[in-house]
Amino acid sequence: MSGKEFNLEDDNEILKINSPKVSLEGPFTVVYKNLDERWAIVAINWDGEPRLGMRWFWANGGNPFSSGHPTWLVIPPSLSKGVLSSLPLDHSFATKVDDFLSEKLSGDSFR
Repeated sequence: MSGKEFNLEDDNEILKINSPKVSLEGPFTVVYKNLDERWAIVAINWDGEPRLGMRWFWANGGNPFSSGHPTWLVIPPSLSKGVLSSLPLDHSFATKVDDFLSEKLSGDSFR
């Protein structure tokens, strides 16, 4: 399941959440995760545009959850830089994520 029993320590498991497939490409990398509060932020393409996605891993299915599948909350571009700057990220990795969001790098650069 994708809720409280989900193994947040394994980034590969987080990256398997790829719904809805019609709009989502990726996720490409886990940008940050908080094991105590049980949430994660990932780099995704949403409708062909680079974005950050977020979800919470609590209760039975976590949130967001739609049509029986775990999904990602797409963080609006106007909030992305503020979210990124508030995370304790290594400078070089934060720059890479920022370059992805600015379309200087593709999502495949994280693989």
